[in-house]
Amino acid sequence: MYCDEQALQRVREDRFLINRYDDWLFDQMRPFLGKRILEIGCGLGNLAHYLIRGEVVVGIDISAESIDQVRARYAAHPQVQALVYDIADETCLELGRFRFDTAISINVLEHIEDDQRALSHMWYLLQPGGVLLLVVPAFDWLYGSMDRSIGHFRRYNKQGLADILESIGFQIQFQKYLNALGALGWLVNGRLLKNKTPPQGQLRLMNPIIPLIRRLEGTISPPIGLSLFTVAHRLEG
Repeated sequence: MYCDEQALQRVREDRFLINRYDDWLFDQMRPFLGKRILEIGCGLGNLAHYLIRGEVVVGIDISAESIDQVRARYAAHPQVQALVYDIADETCLELGRFRFDTAISINVLEHIEDDQRALSHMWYLLQPGGVLLLVVPAFDWLYGSMDRSIGHFRRYNKQGLADILESIGFQIQFQKYLNALGALGWLVNGRLLKNKTPPQGQLRLMNPIIPLIRRLEGTISPPIGLSLFTVAHRLEG
């Protein structure tokens, strides 16, 4: 799969422009967090500051440069560790020594060709009963130039993702689509305008209205969204 590394790096950096979306995602995850947390694909550490109250917080990423930045950013928090690992490579199973009760993966799985293998490793790294908090891009019909430029193999829907998770040994607690307005923006920019990355100006405009979108979607759960959020528990095995 082709990936424009410059486009991917820009998307990583531009996440800071929509910090209120990270607030929203974390509030969805907060009720399920345990004390020993693995963040898969920690990037530049956008989410880690929400997690530092954990007993153990381990962030992994395939980018050594990103890991160096996370280490520097959280050097004053000894419970936070940042390590170079690929969740699709079996060497990540060494992390089982941390006995994680929570695994978080936000917009990572779509970058991995063998997503079932990656999910199997997540299952292995969780203690029985542990929870997987998974955010992936939603709906194949949204797949366009922005997905291709940043190395997305696919987008997901509820049933397709649930089938994979259950075949591995996870039990689905619930799934929901998030950010219907963002889906419209992705459709326009990725399918019609053929952009490589979301325009920064649009992200800056989007950030202040995210709290309103949250309130609306908290009242009426939309049938579509830019992202699919799934909560799944590891069964005994």
